[in-house]
Amino acid sequence: MTQFAWFVAGVATWFGAWGMQSVLFSWIVVGELHAGPEWVSAAQTSSMLPTLFLLLFGGLVADRNDPRRVLVWLQTAAALPVLALAAVVGADVVALPHLIVFGLCIGTVTAFTMPARDALLSHVGGDNLMHAVTLLTAVQFGAQALGSLLAGAASRVGSVAMLACEAALMVLGALFLARLEPVPPRPAPAGGRATALGDIAVGLREVSRTPKLRAPLALVLAVGSLFVGPFMVLFPLIVRDVYAGGVRDLSFVLMMFPLGTIAGSLLMRARGGIRRKGRAALLALLFGASNLAAIGSGLPFAGMVAATALWGLSGSVFINCSRTLYQEAAPAAHRGRVLSVYQVGFMGGSPIGAVLAGVLGQQIGTLSALLVFAAVMFLFVAVAWLASDLVTME
Repeated sequence: MTQFAWFVAGVATWFGAWGMQSVLFSWIVVGELHAGPEWVSAAQTSSMLPTLFLLLFGGLVADRNDPRRVLVWLQTAAALPVLALAAVVGADVVALPHLIVFGLCIGTVTAFTMPARDALLSHVGGDNLMHAVTLLTAVQFGAQALGSLLAGAASRVGSVAMLACEAALMVLGALFLARLEPVPPRPAPAGGRATALGDIAVGLREVSRTPKLRAPLALVLAVGSLFVGPFMVLFPLIVRDVYAGGVRDLSFVLMMFPLGTIAGSLLMRARGGIRRKGRAALLALLFGASNLAAIGSGLPFAGMVAATALWGLSGSVFINCSRTLYQEAAPAAHRGRVLSVYQVGFMGGSPIGAVLAGVLGQQIGTLSALLVFAAVMFLFVAVAWLASDLVTME
């Protein structure tokens, strides 16, 4: 197998486990603890907060160390809190504090794995980075969809068995990544804490003074706040409260977004990519907000499933275009730190969206809350279209 193939295999198994976790963690909160919007928000936010504070340090670690080695160790370590959660669930003593601690542990691992994975992609992706990004996106979301579907088996075999399967996938992904050749890290300059913080500041300054990095960052911040947070908090509640669904229904709904993303990524790869990536990203956000509004209008369950898949289709356009813009514009000397700023937008904005989703879901209802988030995204895209250079970015 080629280096890129081993990398793809490692990413696929990790995101298969991640797809399982998105269903199992959400269902333990809403289905086994019967939590309301405010507690669902608290549990989901716990897994997102570490990224807000640690992603930039994760980028620095990816620059100063072999990103392959970082991923191998962290993906192996990530299996430990999953097994601990399985033990707590199996003992029938699971409570919200257990889930918050679990979320903090997984969120911390994620803060360091994401920039390392992006930095490694730049080394193994080859000359046509857009093709590598679109293929990896399709594999990533395909594995996530399969993981979500597999997690639905918890209705038959129980959550403990599926959590053990998730942990096994994480370790398997680490074994695949261990087959990659080492990547020489950038030597760290002499110094201690001040040097580390100074290096992070270099990445932030690079983004702030580069329009091709700065403008897409605003978009991913909006996606984290207005799409990711509500998706993680409100969708499980809607499946439970509006449609009276169980874990299999939740796994089916959560599977639809990555399936749509796969289809869109494969279509983009087949047509050779997109030239005007900035404009395509903005149009994708408009289409995504339209589907979010449709779900908020109270569609039948089949309509929610279809709208979620279409939302994933638009998500593929946004993810591939914004990610490629960042990968191509990030300077090699501190690529990990610059790419970590991109991930801060996605994951760092998510706790804000999760908290807002919990508050709005409690005050005006889950469906109405979706309409509010969709309306704000419409407004944001209109401002970005008129007040930035995004529409001309290629």
